[in-house]
Amino acid sequence: MKKPYHFYAVVLPGLEALAAQELESLSAHDLREDEGGVHFSGTLDTLYRVSLRARCITRVLLRVGKCHAMSLSELQHNITKMRWERFIPQGATIAVKASTEKSKLTHSDLVAERVQAGIKQALGKRLEKAGDSRQTVYIHINNNRCVVSMDTSGERLDRRGYRLQSAKAPIRETLAAGLLQWMAWQGSETLYVPMCGSGTFAIEAAMMAKHMAPNMQHAFPFHDWDVFKAKRWQRILLRTQEMQKSDITLSIHVSDHQQGALTAARSNAKRAAVLTDLKITEQDVRQLQPNDDEHGLIMCNPPYGLRIESEGEAFYQMLGQRLKHHFEGWRVLVICPSWKHERALGMPVRRRLKVRHGGLWLDALDVSSNPVPAYKI
Repeated sequence: MKKPYHFYAVVLPGLEALAAQELESLSAHDLREDEGGVHFSGTLDTLYRVSLRARCITRVLLRVGKCHAMSLSELQHNITKMRWERFIPQGATIAVKASTEKSKLTHSDLVAERVQAGIKQALGKRLEKAGDSRQTVYIHINNNRCVVSMDTSGERLDRRGYRLQSAKAPIRETLAAGLLQWMAWQGSETLYVPMCGSGTFAIEAAMMAKHMAPNMQHAFPFHDWDVFKAKRWQRILLRTQEMQKSDITLSIHVSDHQQGALTAARSNAKRAAVLTDLKITEQDVRQLQPNDDEHGLIMCNPPYGLRIESEGEAFYQMLGQRLKHHFEGWRVLVICPSWKHERALGMPVRRRLKVRHGGLWLDALDVSSNPVPAYKI
């Protein structure tokens, strides 16, 4: 039996546990979380499934090798001994991204140059031939120990391709999907998304409910690798397409008081092929209320002072009053940038998830009056 490949899934800090749950559901093994990512192992089939279907992962790296280096010459020598021919095709353009900490080698640019030189030395004439493949190598050095990886994702996986129009301060697709998973939303439950912005929460929800893989149109650099298995990829691609549900009815209500946001949401939802699954209306959150005898989940990502101009704490106070008086019995998530906003919201917090987004640490607050069910991937 062949040895498994070792991978590292990069995620937004705070989403590690959710990413690990996703990876396990996609047949990944040896899961180990650390800040900003999850280590796992598996076959190339595992990589293909994760790349297509994982919703809250930013990037996947494949470990090429490890070594110890106290000098640039030692680093370059060790790089030449790694099996680059498996991952770098003929005539490829190679980019190297380096980071170092607590090590003799402190200059990341010089480290990148030596890694580049070592790869070229190892591959020789293979890189002299014409080709259009672009490959990226990552090296991280900590305490003089080097971990070398190939990027398998190319463009970040949160860039699904549907959000070509954006409202102010949009939430990342991976964070939106992760928070929906954290709140255990299922397609049978009514979902309200006020202050929808560019529609990311609603679009990710519709795609989740319909089992639409988020990265079907993504261009993956591993397609050019020598180890790439085209038939296995096609089989997994077909299976992923067959999982999609087209005959379900969703109750996803999307609103905003700004026409620009609604236009962006409609346009993005159309590109994502979920426009007909959303009920999009112009409405100020101050007038928001559910239909009679309706219950479900409401996802609130209010504007706050550090992102865009807003009324700050007064807005959160108004929102808390609206939720308490009109959404009793609903499950509710509100994103807060600080304890001041949380205090102004004035709602008991059942759970919190601290996440880093846009350079800020935010609290996703579960202020539901009902317990949260287990999420089914």
